Amino acid sequence: MAVPSWLRWAGPLVLVGLFLAAIVTLGKSQYDLGYATAKAEGDKALAELREQHAKESTKAAQDNLLEYRQQVTRANQAEERFLGAQDQIATLTKQLSERIAHVSTQYRPAPGAAPVPAPRFVVTCGWLRDYNLALGADLPAPAACRSAASPEATAWAAPGSDAELLESGVSAADILAHARDYGAWALANLAQLNALLDLHKETH
Repeated sequence: MAVPSWLRWAGPLVLVGLFLAAIVTLGKSQYDLGYATAKAEGDKALAELREQHAKESTKAAQDNLLEYRQQVTRANQAEERFLGAQDQIATLTKQLSERIAHVSTQYRPAPGAAPVPAPRFVVTCGWLRDYNLALGADLPAPAACRSAASPEATAWAAPGSDAELLESGVSAADILAHARDYGAWALANLAQLNALLDLHKETH
């Protein structure tokens, strides 16, 4: 009995079909495996990267907090030094104020002699004018030193004029009190400058 021709080809075709199906199945399996492996590796790398970034962010935040606390500490120390200097200036000012009258109104003519009233201390208008100019103090002239010829009521007597040799009415105690106040102002500025310099030096 003769075998139909199509049946002779059916076996090899089935084998070829099975082979192709196996290749497709194997290929898909390999693709799925490759995809899963790549995805797992990618997910792992991404997780590691996120963890690294989180650690770096945490460290940066900790470093910034530490630096901020150090700056606050330095600023507080500078402020304490400045306030301490202000207290010293206030103490000195008080001590000077208490001594002004004592050292300005009497003196001892010789060691061991009894104190006697101090001679009258004359400060001329010209001396007072130049004293203020030397300190950079733009102050109006006291009434005794104002030039009648000047249109400005508070103008000082001109250098070389007779009026500059008039008595200003300022006493030795007045000058010492002025030096006390000016010195306190200068010392306060110096203390503030030193505090700023200390803070700048410590932060750089």
